Amino acid sequence: MDTQTAQHHNRVLRLPAALDVDTRNGWLTVVALGGVLGAGTMVIPALLSSDDAFGFLAVLLAMIAGVYLGFALQDGRVRAFRTEYVGIVAHGALATIALATGSAWVLAAGYAGHALWDSVHHPKALDTVIPRWYVPLCIGYDLVVAAYILIRW
Repeated sequence: MDTQTAQHHNRVLRLPAALDVDTRNGWLTVVALGGVLGAGTMVIPALLSSDDAFGFLAVLLAMIAGVYLGFALQDGRVRAFRTEYVGIVAHGALATIALATGSAWVLAAGYAGHALWDSVHHPKALDTVIPRWYVPLCIGYDLVVAAYILIRW
């Protein structure tokens, strides 16, 4: 591919400036977008019984933690895998404890803790290779879900 074609592809594939996570406003916009996605996801538990919704959100917490494990496997380094494995075990344990005890506080803490886990991936405190937009998106998502849990239960 020649230089001119490569430049054209770079222009076409760029995110809108409002979503540029290298700027403060862009970062906050992506956090807000994650919050909107989190609120949209809460339609599912809102339609379920209390017990089923609680179980759904506990399983979702473990699945969300698993996304970072996927990033670590894609990264390919053993160090990244080990680091992200700690995160999936911790969040899976919180989800399991929440299910076993029925504690909304533990489940909400799991989501808030996942937002904290997200934040240590920015700016590269943990060096697993992940898309730059994923960290703020997931922070917004996690915090909205944690708030939903505390409001509902």
